[in-house]
Amino acid sequence: MLAVALPTVWLSGVGAAAQSQGQSQTQQAGQAAEQTLVWTADNSYTEYKSVPITATAGPATIVFETNESTGNTFGMTHTLTFDVSSPGYNHDVNVNILASPFDTSGGRHEVQVNLTPGTYRYYCMIPGHAGMVGELVVTSAGPTDTTPPQVSASVSGEKDADGNYVGSAAVTVSATDDESGVDTVEYALDGGAFQAYTAPVPVSQVGEHTLRYRAADKAGNTSEVRSVTFTVVAPQPKDTTPPTVSAAVAGTKNADGDYVDSATVTITATDAESGVDTVEYSVDGQPFASYTKALVVDQLGAHTVRYRATDKAGNTSAVATTTFTVVMAPPPARTPLTVTASARCVGTSAYVAVTAVNDGDVPATVTLTTSYGSTTVADVAPGKRAYQSFNARAKQVAAGEVTVTGTSIIDGEKVTTPYEAAHNAISCG
Repeated sequence: MLAVALPTVWLSGVGAAAQSQGQSQTQQAGQAAEQTLVWTADNSYTEYKSVPITATAGPATIVFETNESTGNTFGMTHTLTFDVSSPGYNHDVNVNILASPFDTSGGRHEVQVNLTPGTYRYYCMIPGHAGMVGELVVTSAGPTDTTPPQVSASVSGEKDADGNYVGSAAVTVSATDDESGVDTVEYALDGGAFQAYTAPVPVSQVGEHTLRYRAADKAGNTSEVRSVTFTVVAPQPKDTTPPTVSAAVAGTKNADGDYVDSATVTITATDAESGVDTVEYSVDGQPFASYTKALVVDQLGAHTVRYRATDKAGNTSAVATTTFTVVMAPPPARTPLTVTASARCVGTSAYVAVTAVNDGDVPATVTLTTSYGSTTVADVAPGKRAYQSFNARAKQVAAGEVTVTGTSIIDGEKVTTPYEAAHNAISCG
């Protein structure tokens, strides 16, 4: 196969291109390049064997080699061609190298160029080699990096109440470098030798541990050695015992043991191992709900409260129940009296007569009060009455009301009940 090396043209920018009109290619090729970028090709026609990914702006030596040493054993011809027309790419460098193992350079060619910041697209022009394409990203040459990376570590895992890690811990080391970038991260556990950090470090041996760590950037700066100390303890035996749960009902009871007006249910759960996680209850067959505070049940009738608890290990207690009845409060105790009042004439004088009959079954003290006077009758026996006719000291009275109170001892309590009764108007001549 005949291999031909095409002439190579390079440009370092529009301005540089204009200046190069007065310079010879020999002079430019003789200038020393600060970096060498190497492309190689083998028997593949779908991709270059090796390519540079990034470069720094400025002079560079581009090397394109395809021969037996790079894996080209078929004698294939390839090109390294820089794209000078597609939008979005730098077009200031014109490289078009045709090479094969059998050309006069043995398949190895060099060209001097001047790269500018941006992205260059390159490809192989040989028909059928369309897959051989890529990009070279060029960045500005920055100041020298003298700052080491920032490095930190964090420990994760299940903790006990003392802050120790139960069963195992994992140490994650993180490093950042805003200049040349992080190159390596290393760690050493418990006085051991430093080794490459690639993933969180698991530690399961029971006891106290110290992990030292450091990082180096691509400029060779290494951070100070830092450390993190933690303790791993053995896990407790697995909890297989459900919580202990109970319920207490409180409220005012009547003589039958029923709760008057309402009952309050308090549920208590304990777990000596993993601890209580949730407590639930159900009233009268309703779905279970989370218990957060005492339940007040004020609906009249018989009730059943079911309850259960679950610990942090997932053990749930058997459902327990408590039953009770809520009844309406009885009416307040009264001293029962039948009260009547009427106005009448005695001669030409008007009187208001008041009668109170004790309808209860215990003696009562009765007080009769009118606009014309008041009197108290003690120990009015059951079925008996208290009576008083009050002289109005006038020939007539207007219609009005009288007030009567009855006081008796009922179930050991002093009970006073007030009554009112109307009387008629009357004129006595």
